[in-house]
This record gives sequence, structure tokens and C-alpha cells, in this order.
Amino acid sequence: MPANKKTALTGALVLALSSPAVHAQSARQLKREIDELRKQVQQLIELTKAQAAAKAEPVPAPAAATPAAAPVTAAATPPAPAPEQDQATRDANTPATQADVLGLRTDLENYKYEQSRTAERNRASVTRNTRIAGTVQLRGNWFNPGVAAGQANGATGGNTTPQATGRHTSFDVPAVTLSFTGNLYRDYAEGKNLTYQLGFTTASNFAGSPSAATSASRTLGTSSSSGTQFNLTNANIAYSFEPTNGGSEDRKGTLTFGQQQVPFGLEAQTTEEIRPVITSALFTSALSGINQRQIGLIYRGDAFVDVDWTNNYRVALLEYAAGIVNGSGPNKSDNNGRKDFLGRAAFTVPADYNSWLRELKFGVSVYEGFNNLVNTTSNAVVQVGKSRRTGFDINYTHLPYSIAYEFAQGEDDTFTTPAASASNTTPTFRKKSRGQYVNFGYTWGEQFLTSEKTLAKYDDYWPKSYQAFLRFDEFDADTRAEIVGDRTRITTLGLNAFFAETTKLQANYLIQRNDLPATGATADRPAKQHGVQVQLQYGF
Repeated sequence: MPANKKTALTGALVLALSSPAVHAQSARQLKREIDELRKQVQQLIELTKAQAAAKAEPVPAPAAATPAAAPVTAAATPPAPAPEQDQATRDANTPATQADVLGLRTDLENYKYEQSRTAERNRASVTRNTRIAGTVQLRGNWFNPGVAAGQANGATGGNTTPQATGRHTSFDVPAVTLSFTGNLYRDYAEGKNLTYQLGFTTASNFAGSPSAATSASRTLGTSSSSGTQFNLTNANIAYSFEPTNGGSEDRKGTLTFGQQQVPFGLEAQTTEEIRPVITSALFTSALSGINQRQIGLIYRGDAFVDVDWTNNYRVALLEYAAGIVNGSGPNKSDNNGRKDFLGRAAFTVPADYNSWLRELKFGVSVYEGFNNLVNTTSNAVVQVGKSRRTGFDINYTHLPYSIAYEFAQGEDDTFTTPAASASNTTPTFRKKSRGQYVNFGYTWGEQFLTSEKTLAKYDDYWPKSYQAFLRFDEFDADTRAEIVGDRTRITTLGLNAFFAETTKLQANYLIQRNDLPATGATADRPAKQHGVQVQLQYGF
């Protein structure tokens, strides 16, 4: 049987078997039709064999040869069989039936229904576009000598609650944050947008009094069995007076109203994502006002912008901030008739991206406020004193090297006599406190390189970076020569591993040295304390 006939017959058979009509038939009918087709194929094969045998018989020679050869005509060349087509070509050449179209419409309607139900049940819905983010810190601590009963030292105790008994180790969740940000009004013409920010965090919930003079009065009580509470951090709206949809060379200027971080120095403003040391510098918690959220109006901006387009590097010669706030801390109305004023200016040395002066920045900060002076017997405010915070900082981040130095001084009106008998005529003096730190760091890896940040990442891949650092930190609560036993110095050696976009592992070894009071060392204040802290921080 010729190949083309076999192919045609086989194709007809396959087409017949694959047609919708065949699928609609029963198995018995299908078997009868297949048997019939087999008989027809066998008859065709026998017929083909008979024709081939007849053609193979010898043909007798002609009786007499003609004197002149007859012209011989070339036999017509049989047409070449059509090349066999692949399945995709056959599918493309096959017209769709009405049943196919109706089936496709049904599938699309089912898909639309499933997507609608999934969005309704499993996706959060907001009126305005919203970005949700947060961080979680998990920490382990070891100290020698251990934390004494009742002690609640945030610098070495991991911000834990006061101790009922002494301990050397502890597991903590020192911070959990949650933030929501987005646009309230988008200006498509000039980019003068109105944005909002809302944030929450956990905080320590002390049952006793952490500032009490004795350990017994600071011991954890039954009224704070959970040990933490959930507080509001940021709650503000911001309007951009400068365009935000232009180029990188445009200056920035934003007025923020509500509860927000105070722009003072480096350490107080540094986010947990990039802070190299697990615990903050001593003066940030000792000098009230600068490390707290405040409620008020603050304008932040920059000027004299220079852009290196080759390296995608933007630097503003001047960054500035100025504002007016209540000064009473987060989530509180003003607690006196005065307002606090603040300001900050930072100057960055103009330099090209490849210059060794790149990212050399100098900053100054000032915070002018007022503090309530209280009679501790009646717990009544008898005077309103002045309070000032001034600071100076230097930051040099030129990968792989980084150096940061910051100095801060506090001046507070304080009673000259015990506060238990203070009145509105009690004289005051200006008590000064000072703190400073210097941090040396070395970073290797690609995570913080601008060239790596702009590259597309496959799946969850992210370049890794490692950072080693050494920090010296000290704070003197009262700089008067006759006051002793209130100066603390902490030396910290650490290693940070940034192994994902929002995840880092930190290991710190620290030595704390305390100046001792005239009475000598106590369990609450040993002369020296060694500590190891390991913290895993992740964000979302």
C-alpha cells in the first residue's frame, strides 16, 4: 500500500476517533466501528497487493522495431507528499467550533468569579493606597555580674521589666513595630502630595517604679503580668511644598503635622534597620525629649542639590529642620503653657562620587524646652524650668569604611534643695549632663552598593553584607566636680550580618564601667559588667 494512502487512511482514522461525535458514542458502538474500519483496511491492503503483482508481470516485446525511434516523453514526476505538520500548526489551521467558543466563555466567567471571591475574602481593602511595614526584634542576653533583683537598666538589661530575683541570662522581644503609610492627595501636575503616617510599637510596662531608689520598689508586680503594652508612635500628615515628581536635582521641603520623631543628631533619628549597635547611645535615653516622639509642626528640607548621574548619587549641600512641639512626649497634651522649639542643620562636603570626601557630613542640633519642677511630697508642679539640648555630630560613610561621632549636652533647671520641700520660691541651678560616642565600622559585601540595589533580583535572592564595628559610649549625668558615681562608659565590639533585604543578625560583646559613689559598688551598680547580646531582626 503506498505510503501516502496509508498516511491518509491513518489520518482519517485518527480524526474519526478524535472527533466529538466519537467521544459521545458508547464503548460498544465504538468497538464495532473500529472492527469495520479494520476490515476495510485489510481489503485495501489485499487489493493493493493484487495490483502490484499484476504490474510486476513481464511485458512482451513489440513484433517489429520501427526504423526511427519514437520520441520518448518523460514521465510526469509524481507530486511530492506534503510535509508532515506539527501539532501547533495543525491546531492553528483548525477552525474553532461554536462549542469551543461557548466553552471558553464559560471558563472565563468561572475565572472571573473565583478571582472576585478571592479578593473579597482574602484581601484587605482600604480607601486610600496604603503600605504596611513592620519590624520584630528577638534577643538573647548574658551578663556577668548578673542583673540584680529589681534592676531595670535599659543599656544592659535589654529593656526588660524589673527583676524579682537576680539573673544572668534572659530572652527578650525588645521591640515590635507596625507602620502604615500612603497618599491622601496625589498632585499629578507638580507632585505636591499630601501623605500620612501611622505607627505602633510595644513598650515596657513596669508595675513598680523604675526610677525608685531601692530594688524592692522596682520589683515586678502583679499589675503588669504581660510585661508589655501597645503604644502609638507616629500619627501625622505631611505636605510637600516642593515638587516630588521631578528629577533628583530638585530640592525637598515637607511640613509634617502630628506626632513624629524629633530631628536631633544622628543616633536618635537612626532607624533600627541600619543602627549598627543593638542598644542606643546612653544619652538618647538620659536626655529627655530628643529620643521621644513629640506632637507639633516640623518642616524638613534640603537645598543646593548636586547629582552625579553616572553613579546615581544625590547629595544636598544643606539639610535643615525647624519646628514647634508640645514637649510633653508622645500621646500627651501640653503639660504647661510653654511650647518647645527645635532646629537642626547638616552640611555635606561637596564632592564627586569617587572622591574620598564623599558623604562627609557635619551637623548641629538644638532643642529649647521647658520642664515641670514638682514637689515630690504633694506631687504638685510648683515651677516651670528651662531645658536645653544641644548637639554636634560628624558622620563619614564611605564604603567600606564608616566613622560616626556625636556629642550631646543637656541643661536643666533643678532645685538647689530637696524637692520634697520645694515651692514656687525655691532657688534653682542649671544642671549639666553630657554624653558622647564614637563608632568605627568596616563593611564588606554588596547589599549597600547602589549598583546592586538597582539590579533585578531573582526570586528571594539578595546580596549579603557583613559589618564589624567598635563603639565607645559614655554619659555623665551631672558634670559638677563634687558629684561622683554617675558616669558610665560602655565599650561595644560587634558583628552584623545582613543576609536578606529586611533581615539582619547582630552579635555584641560589651563591657560597662561605672564610676562608683562614695559608698562603693552596689548590686545595682557594679564597677564593671560584661555582657553578650545576640539579636535577630526581621522586617516585612
